[in-house]
Amino acid sequence: MLCVVFQSQRCWIDDTFCKRECIKFIPACRDIHSFSSLPTPRCCCGRLVGEHTWLETDPFLSRWPGPQAVQEERWSVECHTQASATDAYGTIDFQDSTERNCHAKYVRVAVDAKAEALLQLMLREWQMERPKLLLTVHGGAENFPLPLKVRQAFSKGLITAAQSTGAWIITDGINTGVSLYVGEAVKAYGTNGRRKRNAVGVTPWGVIDNHSDLIGRDVLRPYQPLRNPLSETVCLNSLHSHFLLVDDGTLGKHGCQLGLRRKLERHIQLQKIHTRVNQGVPVVCVVVEGGPDIVSMVLDYVSSVPPVPVFVFEGSGRAADLLAFLHKQTAMDRCVNYFYIYKTQITIFDSESEDQQEADCAILMATLKGTKASPAEQLSTALAWDRADVANKHIQVYGQYWQVGSLEQAMLDALIMNRVGFVKLLIDNGMTMNRFLTVSRLEELYNTQQGPTDNFLHHLVEDVKQNHIPKGYRVSLIDVGQVIEYLIGGAYRSTYTRKHFRAYYNRLHTHRTVCERSGTSINRSGTRLTFHIQMDLKEAQQQSSKLGDSSLVVFNFNDLFVWAVLQRRQQMALFLWQHGEEAMVRATVACKLYRAMAHEAQQNNMDDNTTEQLKTYSLEFGQLAVEVLDNAFRQNERMAMKLLTSEMEAWSHFTCLQMAVSSRLRPFVSHSCTQMLLTDLWTGRLNMRKNSWFKIILSILMPPAILLLDFKSQADMSHVPQSHEALQFIWDTGRPEEGQDVEKGSACWERISDPEADTVIPVTTPCLFWTRRLYEFYNAPVVKFMFHTMSYLAFLMLFSYTVLVKMEDRPSTQEWLVIAYIVSTAVEKIREVFMSEPRKPSQKLKVWFGEYWNVSDFLAIILFLVGLVLRWHSGSYQTAGRITYCLDIIFWYVRILDLLAVNQHAGHYLTMITKMTSNMFYIVVMMAIVLLSFGVSRKAILSPDEAPSWSLLRDVVNQPYWMMFGEGYPDEIDACAEGKPCAPGAFLHPFLQAVYLFFQYLIMVNVLLAILNNVYFKMKFASKKLWMYNRYRYIMTYQEKLWLPPPLISLIHMTLCVTAIYRKHRGLSEKERDSCRLKLYLGREELKRLHEFEDRCVIAYFHKKKQDVLCSQIHRIRATAERAEEMGLVIGEVSERVHFIQDRLQVLDSQLGQLQVLSALAVDTLTLLSASDSLQQKEAHLGHCRPIAHSHHHSPNSCTLPHIDITPCHTPKAYSSTPPSLLWGHTSRSHPMEKNNLMRLAHTIPFTPVSIIGEEVSVYSLEEVEAAGAESSVISWSPRGLSAVLQPLSSEGCLDGALRRAMRMLCTWAEGDVLSVGCVYVVKSFQPKVIRTWQRVFHSDTPLQLCLREIQQQRAAQKLMHVFNQVKPENVPLSPRFLDVSLLHCHSDGQWLTIERNMLGDFRKYNNNSGEEIAPCCGMEETLLAFSHWTYQYSCRELLVLDIQGVGSELTDPSVIRADDKSLTGDMVFGPANLGDTAIQSFVLKHTCNSCCKNLGLSGGMKLPLKHKDTDQFSFFSP
Repeated sequence: MLCVVFQSQRCWIDDTFCKRECIKFIPACRDIHSFSSLPTPRCCCGRLVGEHTWLETDPFLSRWPGPQAVQEERWSVECHTQASATDAYGTIDFQDSTERNCHAKYVRVAVDAKAEALLQLMLREWQMERPKLLLTVHGGAENFPLPLKVRQAFSKGLITAAQSTGAWIITDGINTGVSLYVGEAVKAYGTNGRRKRNAVGVTPWGVIDNHSDLIGRDVLRPYQPLRNPLSETVCLNSLHSHFLLVDDGTLGKHGCQLGLRRKLERHIQLQKIHTRVNQGVPVVCVVVEGGPDIVSMVLDYVSSVPPVPVFVFEGSGRAADLLAFLHKQTAMDRCVNYFYIYKTQITIFDSESEDQQEADCAILMATLKGTKASPAEQLSTALAWDRADVANKHIQVYGQYWQVGSLEQAMLDALIMNRVGFVKLLIDNGMTMNRFLTVSRLEELYNTQQGPTDNFLHHLVEDVKQNHIPKGYRVSLIDVGQVIEYLIGGAYRSTYTRKHFRAYYNRLHTHRTVCERSGTSINRSGTRLTFHIQMDLKEAQQQSSKLGDSSLVVFNFNDLFVWAVLQRRQQMALFLWQHGEEAMVRATVACKLYRAMAHEAQQNNMDDNTTEQLKTYSLEFGQLAVEVLDNAFRQNERMAMKLLTSEMEAWSHFTCLQMAVSSRLRPFVSHSCTQMLLTDLWTGRLNMRKNSWFKIILSILMPPAILLLDFKSQADMSHVPQSHEALQFIWDTGRPEEGQDVEKGSACWERISDPEADTVIPVTTPCLFWTRRLYEFYNAPVVKFMFHTMSYLAFLMLFSYTVLVKMEDRPSTQEWLVIAYIVSTAVEKIREVFMSEPRKPSQKLKVWFGEYWNVSDFLAIILFLVGLVLRWHSGSYQTAGRITYCLDIIFWYVRILDLLAVNQHAGHYLTMITKMTSNMFYIVVMMAIVLLSFGVSRKAILSPDEAPSWSLLRDVVNQPYWMMFGEGYPDEIDACAEGKPCAPGAFLHPFLQAVYLFFQYLIMVNVLLAILNNVYFKMKFASKKLWMYNRYRYIMTYQEKLWLPPPLISLIHMTLCVTAIYRKHRGLSEKERDSCRLKLYLGREELKRLHEFEDRCVIAYFHKKKQDVLCSQIHRIRATAERAEEMGLVIGEVSERVHFIQDRLQVLDSQLGQLQVLSALAVDTLTLLSASDSLQQKEAHLGHCRPIAHSHHHSPNSCTLPHIDITPCHTPKAYSSTPPSLLWGHTSRSHPMEKNNLMRLAHTIPFTPVSIIGEEVSVYSLEEVEAAGAESSVISWSPRGLSAVLQPLSSEGCLDGALRRAMRMLCTWAEGDVLSVGCVYVVKSFQPKVIRTWQRVFHSDTPLQLCLREIQQQRAAQKLMHVFNQVKPENVPLSPRFLDVSLLHCHSDGQWLTIERNMLGDFRKYNNNSGEEIAPCCGMEETLLAFSHWTYQYSCRELLVLDIQGVGSELTDPSVIRADDKSLTGDMVFGPANLGDTAIQSFVLKHTCNSCCKNLGLSGGMKLPLKHKDTDQFSFFSP
């Protein structure tokens, strides 16, 4: 399938895009008259005659009519080129970087290609993201220097603007000029991904270097962007991601791409910037440097329709600076009228200005300003860019006029496009959710997907409705409410599913349908409507508008927050969480929703990334809730506890603590604030610290002792939630007095009975009435627990007595008490189910059975009732009933564990046991499988004649089960022992039992123990938090229990029945029944203060978080790095200025030196003219010539060298012009008449001149002179050394060898052409240990003697290589060569060295001076190894060139091995690396002839060197 897609892409590209080829030869104008004299005339297209494709079918001369006809016909693309299917597209693999993998898409297109097809190619085939901005960069095509500040502003600003807005960058795509700077910007500030770079190069096909390598259809082509400096072609920049190679049939001509590029820009400008925004894609032209054509191009951009804004970087040079000057001049005096018209479309960016904004903001602001769009359109464009900073600074300013509804539409777009910054901006500027949010907008938000595969909400709706919904189904708010209830579960009821909202929603939907139908009838019948229809339509529209703005449903941030959570927009949800009230409960709601969504995603087998993402979001909001609670607890403990249990009307009247428990947010429930609140709930109003259990038991047994207990005041209990019934029971001990006190008392009673009043907490008094004390004591959860526990233990004693003694035909008194206890308990369980919070019976049962102990109680009650029915019968039924009692009592004894869970110490172990039981399930199943496999086979082998019965199952499991615990049954292992009859196959039983015990006892049991041990150590640290989390359930269980235990609880049940009948007769509302839950009811004022406190806590939390970030180590390191970067920029600017001053000083010094020479010549000329007689003229002439004769070097000391005679001179020549030594103050060697005018001028300069660093040296070179009457030439040293100045460079790698040290040096000045100024050379000197070794041979001038022999050695190898290149056959195409080496004399320390040109590239060594060589893998390696073999054969086994090394075909530092060369003697001809016969013998043994050796005709076997052979013919130096 994938191959078919690729094939269709190839066919589409072949059918859509073309190339251009010249089909008629028309010589260029300069070649017309000299056509006959030119060997290869060139066409106007830039190609030679032989490069035209039609030459093979049509002779050239027949297609050229002559010079006269050519003058009348001009070459053009339309007439003289032919279009054919493109033959070059695919992917370029750039080979110029090892740090990053640079690939780029490319295609060769004709100059007249359609812009629509190009855009389709880029979007569909190349999968580029749709642009939201187009940055077209123009400037100089040739390399030019860019100031550091301008370069940094351009690079950072361009890439930041492109990446933050999703822009495309369009350049020429070449590796020079402004395109090169764009590539460097992408490398410095961009990303590695090709799809995120979006840097498009529009390049002429004919000017690309080696463009023929790119020919191929859908291919991957390696490309090396290295061009010849003398070539007119250009290379592609490797940092661009896509290339459009424009072909107009020409070769080597620039400019053909500009028309297609402009056409593509216009077409992109017509595209929509976003699906929700009507504006087109903005285009901005960025100008850096450039020539005269840039000025005309800028005028074309600003004068086009619609205009294209231009952004100019001032200080980049040439055209950019000219435009900046004209712009500033126009601003001052409007001198250029034509330029003044388009002044607003041109923006000048001065990077040197102190108050200049960031370059990316300036580019975007220039784009918005240049398009002349309205503020609403500019806001939409900035919204599509997601640049809220630009909108905040330049669009959303004070005093800006906005059309009605524009900001609401912008808010809707920002929410749908997930632009958090813009939502914050609009909210800060006065956007209110109550006015913005409507039913239609909320439904539009819920029905907008983030991507083509984002249908998670639809899956949830399907799960709720339990049926499949169609593809275009529109989710309603009622569906959303059902999804919220489904995810949160329990008794939660969403606002969207309540009756009043459903009625409002149905009326709104009905009137909207009426309006749509009426509008349709208007369209069909025109204006012919009856009066009644018009009135009905008007009334429907008015009622619909009233419903739309109705106060029945007020939306706020909570609705948007839930939308963001359900749509999985985490950043938007985090932002909306900060706005509005009830931040802590919203965090727990989000935690619950995300956790439930993660569970649903896992159940629906979605990808693991979605599940893990939702779990991460849940943990993030859970951590927010815990941190806000902790911050509030530190500020005010009592207010923090009120936040936990205050009723949240917007969240189904839930409390924050309820939602946290529902979310299983264990850190929240185990927090100190929550635990303190639970402790207060557990003890109620009892104020006991020591011996609390004893006091409670004593008070239960002796009720008068209750009056002696201490109780908390109402102020101490203000943060503790209470039920509505408890509030109704409150009254004071003192009786209300007449008059005003009575009114106050009645008013207080009204406030107590109405939870919606301003306050519900009564006036406190120092003491409580005795009835109030009894009520508070018996309604405390701890008292209920003790009372029920005592009753339960008594029940267990009676039940145990009942099952242990003989059962009579009729129940005894003890059994009747047990029956009463269990029946009253069953009635209480039924009451708990019907009094639970969920509305539907099915939900009530689901919530109730979700508790483990409720299931246990249900089974115990059912089993007891079954036993009770059976015991009333006689005989076996009664026996079965008694056995049922015996089994049922197990459940009631296990129920004691739940009572122990209340204790802090015992609760930890119960938590561990529960966790161990759940974890050991699968291993127990595996053990059961092993047990059954052995038990069945054992029973079948030992009892083959067993009759069918239920006892078979017992026999299969019985003995194998006890074997796990060590019971081996040794008597039954060998069934045939002692002559007993045994079944066939019984001999297998011992083997099977051994295998079973090995696996079951040694492996499975130990694995089970290991798992339990692991669970124990894990739960040892987490069990306390788990117990704290479960503590809420224990306390809430006894908080909701009735205070009398069974069976006395039946009295309360009868009271409740009578009360319920009475309330039903009164018609108690649903709202009053809801108020019976355990919540903290607060008045409006106190609730307002509580919300203000929560807001302060949230603000303090974010402030603390911000301070933590600022004080963090990472922030400090980042700030230090930014400061270091700023200091680096400053130092770079100073360094540039210093180098600039140095260059100016050098130029000034050179000019002063020339003036000095001219003045000396003028003085000499005047002296000659003023001489009156011949003697004076002769003396003047001699005086003039004497310095010239003095300028020659004195005769050097002669140095003896075999076959070489060189007489170097230590005295440097006198300069005919001022040497650079004047800059260093070496005036002792200058002519007496010369003066350093520059140094004298420096005293008048207000700053200290910078000295030029360098070393003055003399260079001696070998010269080749033709011998008289001889065919050969004679090589000798130059008679005098030429001066030069070298500056040392820091070397990144080690250049030293075993014998010599090396250093790279830069030539800053040279006399004549002895060295090239600006080039890097390598200077080599011998190691001190080598010099000390050879001082025994050469007592004087040891370094000089060694350098001369090294140079002679390389010269010999150079001559041999020259002969080798002449005699090698044609099938050996490579021609390597050795570098030229010169002798160097340093004036400062008198040291002798060698100097050669520095080689760039991968330095390799092919063999060494001991004869070892590498295994060749290419033609160059084979050629060089064959060269060593050839030198040995060519010299008749006297000479051998080894130690061949270098870069590519350039070689250096060879070792010429001579057979009879004497080491450590003065007769040594070549360098100290000569190992003589040892090296030759090693080479003969180790060399392996390759294909190049065979092509040279060298024999496979080599002989050892000859002795005492005359070698004069191999002397390469003349004496």
